[in-house]
Amino acid sequence: MRDAGSFGATVSYRARLVWQKKGRAAVTVAAAVAALAGTSLAGAPAASASPSETVIVTSAGLLSPVMAVLEAGGAILDQLPIIDGVEASIPSILEPVLAALPGITVTPDISVSVQSTPVSTGPHTPSDVFLQQTGAARLASAGDTGQGVTVAVLDTGIDNLPDFAGRLIGGVDLTSANNPFQDSYGHGTFIAGLIAGDGASSNGQYSGEAPGAKLVSIKVAGATGQTDLVTLILGLQWAIAHQSQYGIKVLNISLGFQPTESTVINPLDMAVQAAWASGITVVVSAGNAGPFNGTILSPGDDPLVITVGALDDMASPSAAGDEMTTFSSAGPTSPDGWEKPDLVTSGRSVVSLAAPGSTIYDNYPSARVGSANFVGSGTSFSAAITSGAAALVLADNPGLTPNQVKARLLGTTSAGPVGNPFVDGHGALNAYAAATSGSMNFSQSAAGLLPTLPGATVSLSPTRPVDTWNKNLWSGMSWSQPPATGWAWNGYAWNATDWTGWAWNGAAWNASAWKGAAWNGADWTGWAWNDAAWTGSAWNGAAWTGWAWNSSGWS
Repeated sequence: MRDAGSFGATVSYRARLVWQKKGRAAVTVAAAVAALAGTSLAGAPAASASPSETVIVTSAGLLSPVMAVLEAGGAILDQLPIIDGVEASIPSILEPVLAALPGITVTPDISVSVQSTPVSTGPHTPSDVFLQQTGAARLASAGDTGQGVTVAVLDTGIDNLPDFAGRLIGGVDLTSANNPFQDSYGHGTFIAGLIAGDGASSNGQYSGEAPGAKLVSIKVAGATGQTDLVTLILGLQWAIAHQSQYGIKVLNISLGFQPTESTVINPLDMAVQAAWASGITVVVSAGNAGPFNGTILSPGDDPLVITVGALDDMASPSAAGDEMTTFSSAGPTSPDGWEKPDLVTSGRSVVSLAAPGSTIYDNYPSARVGSANFVGSGTSFSAAITSGAAALVLADNPGLTPNQVKARLLGTTSAGPVGNPFVDGHGALNAYAAATSGSMNFSQSAAGLLPTLPGATVSLSPTRPVDTWNKNLWSGMSWSQPPATGWAWNGYAWNATDWTGWAWNGAAWNASAWKGAAWNGADWTGWAWNDAAWTGSAWNGAAWTGWAWNSSGWS
């Protein structure tokens, strides 16, 4: 049973209020429903005989989601006020009717999973050298451990381990287990260890990026690692409602799904934008669906949040030999064409805390490091390290807004492994520089953006109002961040021959969709790819199930 938190009034009250305010719209809706039912449903079985589907309904017009659902013959299941939407049950046969109503968007409540990792660069010694590469160790020696900053972790729960003693301060369980401090899958504890583990479980050998930060566990998935869109939105809703109670300043989301809608109408993107607007810095993993373009997962595709890809630190304290992983998702986003990821950091064979008895702990004994730790790979873990870095920045600079935190993290990066904004973003995370830099601002806003239709061709010019490469949106920094020469960024578009630096298989490359200056989201939707378009080394259709963990991710 989900706990929706403290938001909202009852459905009946909202329905009455909507009818009072929008009586004229109700008449229009009733007429539209009748007309649509009379045409598209002619000869179809009665709605009562049709199987029902759970959907998320939002509105961009005068018509409220509650009114739309009730008029279309559906039932309200839950309120989602942070996106001005509802969870609803609608007879499948009537879903087209609901979606055809003016301004209404209907999104299936699909399953979402914490991310597995396909084969990447060769294994190397498990390590936590990210502490040296990001400068977190240097900050800790100067007294900045993220103390006083609370990071919420939207994941599979966090085991109450010695590494978190006195700093795991609250949480909620939106699954049926009713215990946010029981991680039956093992992913959330690993994430929390990378953010704020203090090394107590390993006698000081392995710690996280911000070992003094406090943690809040928002548990959205159980032993399978699977959840759904509605539960994620309820988790974000809970974080906003309890932001003041726990002092939540940073929110880590290390999961995602392949989007099919524009970020403007994608309900999960709308929810992370609401968290951002409330003053919470949202850090999201890019996804493990690389190396091809257009593989950024939602909500990492949202232009406001900080989206993090994974590099391979080669277990070396020096960044000189760093490489990009082959699994890290690459931009631009589909279908909008936003420049993502924002930055990259360690995500290959990193060590963090194990959750004894959890699914991954039992299934991958070879990934255990000593008695208390585990090794894993994925952009999930890169996001966690960056969430810790955000806590370090806020500990040194209390009161920064999410836009200012993002400016510090993006504006102070070190050179990335390849220098391609769609692969390694602005570069590699430099937490020390971000925490100790002068004032820096980035004025992004998603207000007024229009949704991009699937299949539409969009310009890749870096001048849009949310584009982090738009120099006009920055202040307080000397702009010295054009992509490295050789990747052909000319202020308008990428050279099609250089996308991500990887060799393209002719069957997987649609030259007519690119033309050097455009992105056609319809050609790279993730679900439309098939095994034939992939080389055997990059894609194993039998091994990738979309939710199951691949053993190569825990090595």
